Amino acid sequence: MPSFRAKARAVDLLGKGQIADLPTAICELWKNGYDAYADNLSCDLYLLGYKGLNSPVFTLSDDGTGMSKTDIEEKWIVLGTDSRVRGAELLTEGERLGKPIRIPMGEKGIGRLSVSYLGPKMFMITKKKNGNCLALFIDWRILDNYNLYLNDIDIHIKEIPSSSEIKKILFELVKEFELNLTSGNWEEHQPLADTISKDTDDFYLPNFLVERIQSDFYGKDRHGTIFIVFDPHDQLTELSKGDRIDIRGDPAINYLRSSLSGINNSFKEEKLFKTGFFIHDSGGKYNLIAKENFFAREDMFENSDHYLTGSFDENGFFKRELKVFNRIIQHKFRPRRLPGRTPYGPLKIEFGFVEGEHKSSILPREKWDIIMKKCHHFGGLYLYRDKFRVLPYGRTDFDFLKFEERRSLSATYYQFSHRRIFGYIEISRNKNPGLRDKAGREGFIENQAYREFKEDLIGFFTDLAVRFFRTKSPEDREKFGPTLREEQVVAIKQRNKRILRAEKKRSKMTATRFKRELKENSEKLDRITNDLKERLTDLEQESKKDTILYNKVSQNISQIGSKKIELGNIKLVKPRRIELTDRQTNRYHEYRERYDEALELIGACNALIYDIHEKLSEENLKEEFEERYDDFRGDVSSTLKGYRARFTNAIEDLDTQMKDDLQTFPDVYAEKTGHLIPTGNEDNEELKRRIEQLGTIYDAIKEEIEEKYGSFVDHVESLSFDIDDDLLVGWYKEQYEKISEKVEALHELAQLGMAIEIIDHQFNVLYAEMSEAIDFFKRFANKKPEIEENYRQLRNAFEHLENNHKLLTPLYRTMRRTKTEITGSGIKAYLEIFFAKRFERHRISFKTDPSFDNYVFYTYESVIKPAFINIINNALYWLIPFSDRKIKISYEDGKILIMDSGEGIEYADLDRIFTLFFTRKPGGRGIGLYLAKTNLHTIGYEIYASNDKKFNKLGGACIIIEKMEEKKDGF
Repeated sequence: MPSFRAKARAVDLLGKGQIADLPTAICELWKNGYDAYADNLSCDLYLLGYKGLNSPVFTLSDDGTGMSKTDIEEKWIVLGTDSRVRGAELLTEGERLGKPIRIPMGEKGIGRLSVSYLGPKMFMITKKKNGNCLALFIDWRILDNYNLYLNDIDIHIKEIPSSSEIKKILFELVKEFELNLTSGNWEEHQPLADTISKDTDDFYLPNFLVERIQSDFYGKDRHGTIFIVFDPHDQLTELSKGDRIDIRGDPAINYLRSSLSGINNSFKEEKLFKTGFFIHDSGGKYNLIAKENFFAREDMFENSDHYLTGSFDENGFFKRELKVFNRIIQHKFRPRRLPGRTPYGPLKIEFGFVEGEHKSSILPREKWDIIMKKCHHFGGLYLYRDKFRVLPYGRTDFDFLKFEERRSLSATYYQFSHRRIFGYIEISRNKNPGLRDKAGREGFIENQAYREFKEDLIGFFTDLAVRFFRTKSPEDREKFGPTLREEQVVAIKQRNKRILRAEKKRSKMTATRFKRELKENSEKLDRITNDLKERLTDLEQESKKDTILYNKVSQNISQIGSKKIELGNIKLVKPRRIELTDRQTNRYHEYRERYDEALELIGACNALIYDIHEKLSEENLKEEFEERYDDFRGDVSSTLKGYRARFTNAIEDLDTQMKDDLQTFPDVYAEKTGHLIPTGNEDNEELKRRIEQLGTIYDAIKEEIEEKYGSFVDHVESLSFDIDDDLLVGWYKEQYEKISEKVEALHELAQLGMAIEIIDHQFNVLYAEMSEAIDFFKRFANKKPEIEENYRQLRNAFEHLENNHKLLTPLYRTMRRTKTEITGSGIKAYLEIFFAKRFERHRISFKTDPSFDNYVFYTYESVIKPAFINIINNALYWLIPFSDRKIKISYEDGKILIMDSGEGIEYADLDRIFTLFFTRKPGGRGIGLYLAKTNLHTIGYEIYASNDKKFNKLGGACIIIEKMEEKKDGF
């Protein structure tokens, strides 16, 4: 009698063929781990070169219940099992590892086949608590032989009795699986069989994975499951650039990160399990979905401008709370539908929403920046079923409620934006059975329940926008009143404008004060320095005498003490709140140099005074002690008096203003309410209306007072003598501006890099074509003398181009894959070849010391050589105007010094020359030194410029490279 039979490829169709993408495959397997009562669900991608790996390896693991041999044979390799649907409540507390019952995520019994999506060759190792460690091996490529039936393939399961036998048993599993290549029909697929056979012959299990298996599975209380995948899927290898990962702005990484973050509902702070996606390279370990990068619960109501929480009942009616800026109301919504139960069922919704411009936000600038950054990567409305995220809901590119489509019609009417909303919708399998997964696990089936689910939510958000958030026309606002957002946003914009204006004013005052102090203190410093020089000369003469009369030196000693106090009073600190102009920066550095010279004079004087003290009598020393005591005590008192006078003046001005307001605000209230005072002819309704108006006017004036004084008084109360508020604000401001500039610059650099990649590809194609064409013309050149000379010039020019092209080989990223020893003499030889023509043309002397020649870098050629090229290339430009042109590299006291005899570097530019796009060259790009600094950081080296004469021995520019751990404070 005929019966159904299944080809082996059915497994491939039900597994890999049903999975939309990598995040979906991982999610399906994490669901299995969740159903197995795991606390930790983890992925690990080990990149090329990690602990000797010659190809990437991927693992997916959980610390759930694990499986016995019976579980594997009767459940894991059986398609369509129903244990998930009807067996959850049958597990004992011990089988659940002592945890509460979980609602199973899987229902079709095929989600485990998602592992076939991750890569062709797979080990599964699993262990139940107090059970044996079991393993099996599958090469999923065997399913590509469509002539095989399921019963043609044997899957062997082996016990690994001890950790010492891990490699041996796993190797046996590979060989036993290889027997499948000789059974069944392989006539049409022999090349596939040969490929699989060759790969199994080359099988290698890295030692670090053996150590991990030993750690995770050998021990009385160990349990769980791990899948080890070799030759992982392209979507995994695309996450890396060869031997390392670059997490900045990569689309593949951003897509994976947004898809796998928030698998557990972080918006509710539910911690049923932990997830991690770790990438391991030679530089260390990085968690791609670290919790701190994602939203937290407090973000919704503390770090948002607007917030909503509530539930839809079984009839689609919403009821709960809405906060618009600082106003909270109870909100109800009824969808436009026929009465009765909805096909999708009840649900909970909670989200925060942030304004698109800071000027309209109630958040401080720092918090607004942080939340907007999170929104950029993770913004969206997430959907959780039984506390587990459903993909693709929440992805920034999956706007299933069409927020952006409506905003394209009118952004002021439809305020909600998909990328600026963050929160969740919560459903359950029991209460929402109509919302069913697609076969590819990528969202819900477009049935009636899902269509009405979307329609009602779209209606809900449209109603919210129209009633509470939209910007009305002046006519509608006059006729029907403003929306709840409009009532507050004008005042918020004005407040933010005042804050910005106050900050600018304070920055201007800081700049003015610094400029004034710099000028005044410079004059004082000159006087102090000249006087110290005279005192030093006098002391030198007195100290040489055998007998010293105290009366002759006491005045000098006293004056030096006074000058030390004066010098302390004119010490200038560069303000952090403002950015100095180039001229101010140079003047400040000049001032600091002169100030340091004055300190050195003080030190020299003190040394002489010490010698003089040795020659003074006890009576003279006591007399001097008393004089110094009086001087220092008096200065302490006068310093405090000076600060007190400044503080008193500031307080008096503020107190005067507050006294004026004590009279002004009550008068304003009386003026605005004068027409409301009863005359005796009003009825009850009119009196109630006037009472209400009294409250409205009071609220407005009270709000104005609080806006003016509330934050200020709070700020004053929080001030402390231990905290430099100006310094703190300035530091945050400086860091924000630097980060903003760097992000913008990196975007430009990324575009430049893409352009270079395209040009490089085109160059290689043209290079090959030119080489072939030149070889073609060679045969004619030998026969025709009139073109022989032209051919020879063309050939020489091309060979020169070819040699330069070879010099670029160490700069390619492929050279980053292996570290190598690179000597200073090797770098010298490389630079001499690279710049040979320019050294000769401009008559530049290029030398290195033996100390540098013997120095050894152990790093990547593609990092260290471009760094030196950029530095030398920069030096060449600034050497040209000078007749004596020298470049020298030496190694001294842990520092590599790259010096030239050209134009020096302005003090204001010492730090800036390493900033992206900063250049003083006409037509320069400002990229070279930035790239040198960035790349040297990746291998543990620091680079900076110095005008210190003990380093800068050629009088021009001096660039210093040193290992970060060797860098001394002060440089």
